[in-house]
Amino acid sequence: MLPENGLTRRDRLSAAIIGGGITGLATAWYLEEAAREGGIDLSVVLVEREDSLGGKIRTLEEDGFVVEAGPDGFLTRKPWAFHLAEEVGLSEDIVYTRASGASLLLDGELHSIPRGLMGPAPSSLRDIWSASFLSFGGKFRASLEPLVKKKANDERESLGGFLSRRMGAELTDTLLEPLTAGIYGGNSYDMSLDTLFPTLGQWEKRYGSLSRGMREAKKAARGRPQPPSAFFSLRNGASRLVWAVAERLRRTRIIRGRAATAVERIHAPFEPPLYRVALDDGRAFESDVLILANPAWDAAKLVASFAPGLARRLGGMNSSAAGSVYLAFRRGSVSHPLDGTGFIAPRSKTGLVTGCTWMSSKWPERSPDNFVLLRAFLGESGDDSFMAHSDSGLAEAATETLSPILGIRGAPERFWVQRWPRGMPQYRVDHAEWLEALEGELAAFPDLFLCGSSYRGIGVPDCVRQGRDTAQLIHEYASQSAELRAARTVRA
Repeated sequence: MLPENGLTRRDRLSAAIIGGGITGLATAWYLEEAAREGGIDLSVVLVEREDSLGGKIRTLEEDGFVVEAGPDGFLTRKPWAFHLAEEVGLSEDIVYTRASGASLLLDGELHSIPRGLMGPAPSSLRDIWSASFLSFGGKFRASLEPLVKKKANDERESLGGFLSRRMGAELTDTLLEPLTAGIYGGNSYDMSLDTLFPTLGQWEKRYGSLSRGMREAKKAARGRPQPPSAFFSLRNGASRLVWAVAERLRRTRIIRGRAATAVERIHAPFEPPLYRVALDDGRAFESDVLILANPAWDAAKLVASFAPGLARRLGGMNSSAAGSVYLAFRRGSVSHPLDGTGFIAPRSKTGLVTGCTWMSSKWPERSPDNFVLLRAFLGESGDDSFMAHSDSGLAEAATETLSPILGIRGAPERFWVQRWPRGMPQYRVDHAEWLEALEGELAAFPDLFLCGSSYRGIGVPDCVRQGRDTAQLIHEYASQSAELRAARTVRA
């Protein structure tokens, strides 16, 4: 018997989203958009264990300082976060980085990184030879890249192994490895080339050279409008995106400060399965579809009761700790002009500090005019020893490292420490196979969806994209289920 308004259960789609980071919020946003366009009576419950939404996007405003616990900006070349910001009414709040250029710290000295070397593959032979941090032999080897033969087989290759094979070990280990490690918090010799930088492998196959591939990509981009900067953010901090999305959700009930402790998949005669989600306060609710937008290792615990094979796969995701220290100094206490965005350093060359962003240069509006604001990044893949230090100990260690490099006199006026014990998912060389195995396990559960930084992109733009794509998949699933139900009714 149909309800009074004529809708079947699938027309009244209910969804549970576990995880209130940007992926879960984006999924809810695009689910609501799809429901409006498709005429679906949608209800969503989003559960976030923390009291605040946004996951690692967390902004603190204090006495004129804007401090980010996670990302301070988003890539413009991946447009999905930018588009979401526009969709939720933040167009006038978008800001771009003011500074440009970065440095490499080597043997206690800062070397300017030529612009053509600021990507995962060099785009300029001239910039290779102008790099002050490379030996003659390193420059010569990197210059031979166009002559290096293609890989003869299709075996999976690490990002570091690929770059070293094509560009040489010196350029890779001195610059390219810390560039990529700074983004993904891992060792490039363990990272998956296919899932993190698939374009590089495609360039080798198509053009036989990264240099040629880079040139062709530049040709293709000519005439297209270019953003003012490689990064954008929002006035008063990245959390503005989180708040704006949450405030504009109309069909989503958000439960904060409560953890999902168990999920049961319920089968009823002649009906599609339901998911029953139990919370840590004893409450429970049911939904037609389940979206796990939390880290893979947390998702594993929730599916173990009905999908043990999937749980084992999810539990295999690796991660590394991440952290940073913000240091605020009076401008007169720092002699370096800080004319750029900051510096990176090769692995294990600077102790706890792996790099530093000059926040007051990159985002001048995030600190008072008479202050310098620095963000020192901590730890590296396989070394989470910084987690055992006290906050004051980390601030002291970071200051000790940075003082001779930047000409700092005295202790910081104030500091802020951020720690993420399992903050960076590690896309190992076999990550593509891991994803394929997950898809195989998910085939038995067409109403279960996985998305987030554990899967197909770590940065905020990629997480927004995954949320959008997941919403589209759910919309397609709901439409197909309604058609099947209608067909059964006609046959009956």
